[in-house]
Amino acid sequence: MGPAQTLAAILGLSTVSGINLYLTVLLVGAGQRYGWIHGLPPDLAVLSHPVVLGTAALLFLLEFLADKVPFVTPIWDGLHTFIRPLGGALLALGAAGELHPVAKVLALLAGGAIALGTHGSKMGVRLLAHTAPEPTSHGVLSVAEDMGVVGLLALAYSHPAIALPVLGAVLVATALLVPLLARALVFVLTGFRGAVRSLVGRGSRDEVPLWAELKALELAPTRPTEILPCFARRVKGLPRFHGAFLVQAGGSWHLVYRRWFRTRSLAFDAAAGPARTIPGLLWDTAMFLGNGKVQVLLVGRDWRHALPAPAASP
Repeated sequence: MGPAQTLAAILGLSTVSGINLYLTVLLVGAGQRYGWIHGLPPDLAVLSHPVVLGTAALLFLLEFLADKVPFVTPIWDGLHTFIRPLGGALLALGAAGELHPVAKVLALLAGGAIALGTHGSKMGVRLLAHTAPEPTSHGVLSVAEDMGVVGLLALAYSHPAIALPVLGAVLVATALLVPLLARALVFVLTGFRGAVRSLVGRGSRDEVPLWAELKALELAPTRPTEILPCFARRVKGLPRFHGAFLVQAGGSWHLVYRRWFRTRSLAFDAAAGPARTIPGLLWDTAMFLGNGKVQVLLVGRDWRHALPAPAASP
């Protein structure tokens, strides 16, 4: 393998391992066994062994099924937080089998880091899909991921010169998604905690940060009646899953949030409460009217009792 082919193999294997490790092993092993892929380093020859292929096929089938079931997917992905990066590192090391020892170590480290990044992106996107947890969205995402693995591997081994910029673009996109994925992770973990806590009680007012309390006091000199943690789903001027607080102050409801290091507030038109609420498994959807538009918020189940009934039908 030439330098471009070796680099494309290292980047390709580590990238797709973070998405679906078992499918990656199955494709590379089958490609060697049936002559679809030629010239691989000897360290990757073990992937074509029948036992390895059989095990990879079984695990891929389990992952294929788990990827189609909402709320099973994040558990499966969580269990693979260490497996996929480790697998990506080992596959990258195998692809660098003919290089200098220093280059092997660099390939091992880069492979693990890249696989961890793509694994995190996959997990974050799946967490985003849980805002609409019907099986169809998860099924479409799962099939798209598998097709992406097949396509990137085929490109890496058949056209490495084209694969290198494509893989580079994938890695840049992964880096750009980090802020959104971080918010999604906080959002889902908070939802799980709230759902469990709602079985025994409610959230504590002590969890409200000082900046939210101070802004609430600006809106109402007396102590506000309620301050409910929430997340933005569709709010003008806020990115999706941005943390905020619903504040009942002065007989009206306001959304208090921090943006660009400043604390801001948005007054809602309906003083009595949301125009509509939709109960959910982890989050309740609350629709308020503000600035002449519907603003959609997600409130944890542990605060469900504090959210007033809808003021009117939409």
